[in-house]
Amino acid sequence: MRARSDSVTAVPRARRRDDSARSPALIVVGRADQPALSAAERVIPFGPELLIGRHPPRPGEHPGAAWVVADRLVSGQHAVIRQVGRDWEITDLDSTNGTVVDGMVAQPKLKLREGSLIFVGGAAAVFRLVSATDLENIRRELGQPIGPVPTCNPEFAGVCARLGRLADSDFELLLVGETGVGKEVYAHAIHRASRRPGRFVAVNCAALPRELVESELFGYVRGAHSQASAAKPGIIEDAEGGTLFLDEIGEMAPDLQPKLLRFVQDRMLTPVGGTRPRHVDVRLLAATSRTVTPPTPDAPGLRGDLAARLGAEPIRIPPLRERREDLGALAGHFLHGHAKPFELSAFQALCLHPWRGNVRELQKVLTTALPLSRDQDRVAMEHLPSGLAAGAGSMRRAPRAPGGRSDRRAAPTATELEELMRRSGGNMMQVARALDRKPAVIYRWAKRFKLDVEAYRASREARGAFPTSESHEPPTDANDS
Repeated sequence: MRARSDSVTAVPRARRRDDSARSPALIVVGRADQPALSAAERVIPFGPELLIGRHPPRPGEHPGAAWVVADRLVSGQHAVIRQVGRDWEITDLDSTNGTVVDGMVAQPKLKLREGSLIFVGGAAAVFRLVSATDLENIRRELGQPIGPVPTCNPEFAGVCARLGRLADSDFELLLVGETGVGKEVYAHAIHRASRRPGRFVAVNCAALPRELVESELFGYVRGAHSQASAAKPGIIEDAEGGTLFLDEIGEMAPDLQPKLLRFVQDRMLTPVGGTRPRHVDVRLLAATSRTVTPPTPDAPGLRGDLAARLGAEPIRIPPLRERREDLGALAGHFLHGHAKPFELSAFQALCLHPWRGNVRELQKVLTTALPLSRDQDRVAMEHLPSGLAAGAGSMRRAPRAPGGRSDRRAAPTATELEELMRRSGGNMMQVARALDRKPAVIYRWAKRFKLDVEAYRASREARGAFPTSESHEPPTDANDS
């Protein structure tokens, strides 16, 4: 039995465009309290400067564009993105809760790269440099997506635009991408857009027994072998008038691929044991997770001659880690319309996780979190796999100034304190232990950040939590800070 390798047909990456022809844009992932946003909220193109804050700038106060984030964790004027020479940088405007880029707190500035993930309050966005064509592809995709969830990723929006143009044709197409990116989902979308009257028939080539590949695909006539007491049509005939999707075609035995190649060339089908070929009207779509052409015709993988017959060039479906701007929309899709918010740490963990299993992994995580959080008003970290906690824990602060106490945790931001208070149900003793501070300091911080301790206690009691013996009167201690 052949061991499966991770090698594939050569997959062209999107060509790097000239920066001078591109302009900046923020593609909004979503907010912790509302992961899936409307199309109008998802794309914010701007010029040399973008102001980020909870309040829109006053007339004449800021001439550039603004991203207004309706989130009480965001300051009135929170941060600004500016062009500095050929680079772009984000500056935190002394906000209450800070600005985080790719897990690093901006104190006060950080340089942005293409694809930087920016957190302000409970909101997340991806910094992109986009062309006018990119923006037009995204606009069309948001208005009429080819797949179940519209993408705002510039590269993938271009791919979807291409798929939309090729869908209403009889051309063969080869989709390539890592396992779990959704190749079959988009193959099915192409079939729907093609309006072909026949069925969409998918076959996993990796699951076909080697000795039965020909019989399963082409069928057989009566007497073709000892078990052939009657003729049996093959999978290809089942798809007549429609679309045949050959998934993981690179896993098919190399010596069997030439037989499929002949059918791809002329659409003439001859059942096993038969002598009379006939033409079959079927469109062929194929997919593989292999990305390197086999060195020899007998090596595992998709043969170059067959790949060449499956389209002018492979169409790459990018992995989820390259299109994080779609996480919020995908979350809304997989939660089946349940407008359930996330705790901030859980939302940040979703955004920072590498998603090696791609969209399929995200779907499993979210569909599992939904029943686990049934009795709570938010999806919390305890409802997510333990591996996602590492992402939330990767938020890093700049080094503390020399002379400061190094044996004590840094003072929390309002966001961090709010999360601790929510988790503890307003139990300030637990919060104090978690932060290694005296309760008096925790109460003082809560007052400074305008966090209502009684509201968190009331929420805990409403969920049926046991009352604690903690005093509801804030202690006093003037010596700790």
